[in-house]
Amino acid sequence: MHPVIIGLASLGAVGHVSFDRAASYYDATRGLPDEAKRSLAEILSGELAQRGRCLEIGVGTGRIALPLRHLGIDLTGTDISAGMLDRLRENGRDGEILPVLLADAVDLPFAGSSFGAVLSSHVLHLIASWKAVVDEAVRVLDPKGVLLVDFGGGAPAPWSRWSAEILEAHGVPRIRPGVSTPGPIADHLGTRSTLRPLAVHMTARRSLQQDLDEWQAQIHSWTWPYRPDEMEVACEAVRAHAVSEGRSLSEEVDLHWTIQWWAFDLAGDSIGS
Repeated sequence: MHPVIIGLASLGAVGHVSFDRAASYYDATRGLPDEAKRSLAEILSGELAQRGRCLEIGVGTGRIALPLRHLGIDLTGTDISAGMLDRLRENGRDGEILPVLLADAVDLPFAGSSFGAVLSSHVLHLIASWKAVVDEAVRVLDPKGVLLVDFGGGAPAPWSRWSAEILEAHGVPRIRPGVSTPGPIADHLGTRSTLRPLAVHMTARRSLQQDLDEWQAQIHSWTWPYRPDEMEVACEAVRAHAVSEGRSLSEEVDLHWTIQWWAFDLAGDSIGS
């Protein structure tokens, strides 16, 4: 499959986070178990199958889009990272076409009411101007379309709270500049939409050492604002605390995780009121 880059939109200086630096390792660190991947694709394709043309903003390497396209969903993708779109091209399957555009989510190069659905996975928590993204998604949506959002966030681990406190005490708080829960979007849209949950449950195995390795290597976008030496000092403080408390760094634990999507169903005649 070779995605076709069918246009280049003007990329505004709006403080969005480009994942160019993560393109080479993104799939290895954001992948889902096969069963969860299939379940998620089935749930989302059930939402999208009768909606005609669909759009994913922040399509990235195709983690969500490619399985949906394989199930026959008419999907177009946009992203601000050329590197991630190059990786998507490498990930694809021969014989399938996924049109993609290098474009900013706050300035989509589409006419109004162009899509039956818009998807956003692990995007809105990165963007301080998230209301502008939501408004732009609503603009390109059919008046009775749906906005599907996954806010991201890892599985809660036994060390999540105390390690976050130590990291913050050493100057590396985990900051999400955008929106991380459905409530603010529901409030912003008001009577223009109704809200539904969509969820896939899975179990993952994880150790504190794995987290420490990824934090110090600055794999995740929340670590990128910090210097490598800042991350090293903060991670060493977490490591030292764990050792002093007799906690195992390498022991893996089962983390029960919900991949939580939210459907904002547009209310037709209320749009633009």
